[in-house]
Amino acid sequence: MNIIADLEFIIIPLITSMLLLSVTSYFGIHVLKREIIFIDIALAQIAALGGVVSVYLEHTLHAHEIMIGNYSLSHLLGYLSSLIFCLGAAVIFTFLKNPKIRIPIEAFIGIAYAFATTAAVIILDKGTGGDVHLNEMLTGALLWTTWPQVLRLAAILLVIGGFHLIFRNKFIRLSEIYLDRSNAPKDYRLWDFLFYFTFGIVIIEAVRIAGVLTVFAFLILPASLSALFATRWDRRILIGLASGVVATLAGLYLSVDLDVTASPLIIIFLGVILLLGLALRRVAAKEPSPPR
Repeated sequence: MNIIADLEFIIIPLITSMLLLSVTSYFGIHVLKREIIFIDIALAQIAALGGVVSVYLEHTLHAHEIMIGNYSLSHLLGYLSSLIFCLGAAVIFTFLKNPKIRIPIEAFIGIAYAFATTAAVIILDKGTGGDVHLNEMLTGALLWTTWPQVLRLAAILLVIGGFHLIFRNKFIRLSEIYLDRSNAPKDYRLWDFLFYFTFGIVIIEAVRIAGVLTVFAFLILPASLSALFATRWDRRILIGLASGVVATLAGLYLSVDLDVTASPLIIIFLGVILLLGLALRRVAAKEPSPPR
């Protein structure tokens, strides 16, 4: 393919990635502030487990043959199953942050991830085409995103993003004081639950398109880079978004040009950009201050 044809082919997945990065750059800052680094990959895996359960139900009930409006029963089962699993996880993670519980919340997050991954592998191993579903669960099918998926994703992110924009002060404050809740408002558990639940809804959509590993990279790597160069939330979001778009564009283009899976390349480029950011930060720190 020539360059123009390559760009035409990747325009839809690029727009999809920009939509995802616009919200994951924001949620990633929350995750780093709360020092619950693996909460996103745990939620992603739990959402994926919900999707895997729906695949099992689809084969058991022949759900793909039953239509409800414009959607098959299997499609609705997949979304509802993922939503229920994320709802349960949101409740659990909300109440695990408790001074009476001596076990760190990161330990529970790791346990949740291990459990969800193991259960998903076992279920997929018993189903038809399990290896294909396992690969989609991990790396997604970003290159094959369709316009209806883009519009659906945009609508969901508009609602979730609007909700967080309206109540941004509450969510930001809770993340800023997450490690010390001595001055937390009385209703902090409600807002913690709303944070995890809305985060879970974003994760459900993201995993269905980009896969568990890419979603984890979108959340952590751009937010980590932005922490090197800014403290204000708006600037950090912009830095995370810009770095993610550059990495995604390079990864998608090379994926088409080399005929390899897009997600691993995007993750590699995100890692390279973070390393370059670390190097630049070190160089800037060593430079002497200009004379006054």
